[in-house]
Amino acid sequence: MRDFTLKAYRSYIEAIQQKEIPFLRFDELMPLKEQPSKFCMARHDVDRKPQNALQMAMLEQQMGIRATYYFRAKPNTFKPDIIQKVAALGHEIGYHYESLSDSNGDLANALEDFEKNLAMFRGIVPIKTISMHGRPLKPYDNRDIWRIPENHDLLAYKFALLGEVYLDINYTDIAYINDTGRNWTSGESNRRDKVESNIVADFGSGEQLLAYLQQNPHPKMIFQIHPERWSDKFWANSMQHAQDILINAIKTIVR
Repeated sequence: MRDFTLKAYRSYIEAIQQKEIPFLRFDELMPLKEQPSKFCMARHDVDRKPQNALQMAMLEQQMGIRATYYFRAKPNTFKPDIIQKVAALGHEIGYHYESLSDSNGDLANALEDFEKNLAMFRGIVPIKTISMHGRPLKPYDNRDIWRIPENHDLLAYKFALLGEVYLDINYTDIAYINDTGRNWTSGESNRRDKVESNIVADFGSGEQLLAYLQQNPHPKMIFQIHPERWSDKFWANSMQHAQDILINAIKTIVR
């Protein structure tokens, strides 16, 4: 099976659906006092190539599922027409923030940047949840702006948010499956996109992942996907593969 194609993604989603595991959006899970006994949340970090996100969103809508898409505020990613189209398909839109990195560690400037960008998003769609962008080539962890208790309170009050997906969800009993670094191994080429989970969810290939989903998957899972690297077009897929190899090498040097 050729991985990181929409055809492969369809196979993964079909396997989850066949296990009768319902799909939730993050804005549906966060208000709950207790986690459901089984669920899957398809989470998409739109770092680049927003058109790829729209194609994935259309596929999901055709398959009858709703996902969450976190868009960066960068000019090549913040495309209001695409964001609105994704939302119109029934998907949640969230803000993929990187304010501390953009402010070079200045906390006060980071909060101002966050507020400005959040308002920009809310000018076109509702925003209820947020997710940090890892920025692996920068030394800052963008989640640090919320680790001061009074700043974390801004999420629920001043900013009217349900929460930050890395900080406000208990991942202990959730299988966290993600494609960071163009692989299915959480510790490889992955600097910050990690959670504290007791469930092992690492796979050596797409075939292993598909077999896991078809056989006996954990009933609670997050399927974390970056749409930029998923395409059925051979040339686009190959070019992204080459770019991922280069970025992974740079991450290794930085580490």
